[in-house]
Amino acid sequence: MEQTVEYPIATYLPREVVYFDGTSAILPEDYVLKEGNLRLFVPKIKIEEVVNTMKTSGFHEEKLEVYKGEKYSLVMKFYDIWNLHVKVYSDGFIDSHFEVSREYLEHINYETIPSVYEPFEFYRTAYDKLHIFDNVTKKWIKEVRSNYLVTLNPPSTITPWKPISVIAGVLAGIGFIAYALSRLDKGETSEN
Repeated sequence: MEQTVEYPIATYLPREVVYFDGTSAILPEDYVLKEGNLRLFVPKIKIEEVVNTMKTSGFHEEKLEVYKGEKYSLVMKFYDIWNLHVKVYSDGFIDSHFEVSREYLEHINYETIPSVYEPFEFYRTAYDKLHIFDNVTKKWIKEVRSNYLVTLNPPSTITPWKPISVIAGVLAGIGFIAYALSRLDKGETSEN
């Protein structure tokens, strides 16, 4: 049931930035790779429009996930085994990352990489301003002067979970039937 995967996924993440207060920084790669350090933002009044635009672009709401307080959890399949997972919060902040698709067991414990620019590409027709907030320094980024190119290599093999669950369900059904049949007995009627 395992499949071999060949294609990594890559994205750009801010490296050298200028904040609105005039200060600048070179953000370490491990810093930008930690999800939640750099967050997108849209005004609260634009959240519904942004979400609807993303849905018409191919995203769907995901219910099977670890809830972190988000109002919307949107997922879109990317390049074979990858998903772009976008979490939109009621305050307008957005966290997103690339991950192995939920169709595979490796989704549970495989690493992810944050995504900053890709969600904006999908919602910019609804809201065309890119707001990036540095959640650690609590500063808004005014300019990105350079980026890191970050690549996430795929797992060496992937295992679809649906065939496994079907087999488990069939085996459980056979077990229940076998148990029921083992309990067959002659019924006795009393004639009093």
